[in-house]
Amino acid sequence: MTAYQPAIFDRSSRQHLFLEFILRPANAKQAVKNALVREALIKVIATDSASVKTVYAFGPTLCQQLDLPVSFVDFSLDGVVPATQTDLFVWLQADSRSDLFDLAMKFRDLLDPVFTLQLEQDGFVYHDMRDLTGFVDGIGNPEGDKALAAALLPEDQAGAGGSFVFAQLWRHDLASFNKLSVAEQENVIGRTKVDAVEFDDERMPVDAHVGRTDVARDGVPQTIWRRSVPWGASSQHGLYFLAFSCEVERFDYLLRRMYGLIEDEVRDQLTYYSAPQTGSYWYAPTVAMLSAL
Repeated sequence: MTAYQPAIFDRSSRQHLFLEFILRPANAKQAVKNALVREALIKVIATDSASVKTVYAFGPTLCQQLDLPVSFVDFSLDGVVPATQTDLFVWLQADSRSDLFDLAMKFRDLLDPVFTLQLEQDGFVYHDMRDLTGFVDGIGNPEGDKALAAALLPEDQAGAGGSFVFAQLWRHDLASFNKLSVAEQENVIGRTKVDAVEFDDERMPVDAHVGRTDVARDGVPQTIWRRSVPWGASSQHGLYFLAFSCEVERFDYLLRRMYGLIEDEVRDQLTYYSAPQTGSYWYAPTVAMLSAL
């Protein structure tokens, strides 16, 4: 398997920072390469400590300018889900907020001539990897080779070893969700709250979140690798949903199922208690691709 960016699968850090940048107008391809690679990535990677892990991904426009061999589907769900496509995604992971701050400042200084910061969002691991709703998040993630197969483009495809990336900032309405009884909450999610046991087919509500997203399409499981973390404080809070896939189309299909836009037109109950604020697709190149830019 071509060497992927290892931090995609490293779940050891409890503090996270997500940076989304857009290209400034009228920047030529070579200027982008100079700012992004020679000045930014190389210098920042060189000063990275082992305690800070990084993932880099590029949006459709930047992939084209950097000659990365992948193509995207448009991020568009009939106006139901916000599309806020950005060009550069940087994900920082560490156990120290100080380390994340220091590295983020370096990125800002180095990238500012060519990029504008569109979104800066911190995140954290909540208790034993739970969402702020109290339910364990990412419990359905594949493991081992199955995780690699779900997240990475296969060797016979252009861009092999890299991964399509999808992120959305979701804002929770915990006040409404917490008014539900535990049994009602479990029916929204599709598994038990305390011990994270998924409902069997007979018990699974047709509009439960797990039932809407743990599916196959034309006989192929639409498995993705999730790395979401909670964000916020007492006044505003939610989930920074982050996922990796071998096929960008999987993201679109799962979102359409959540909002009842295809097939049985059943809407995921969870969307009544949490709403997306952003949405972007990127491609995370392999380590070799980053070095060759």
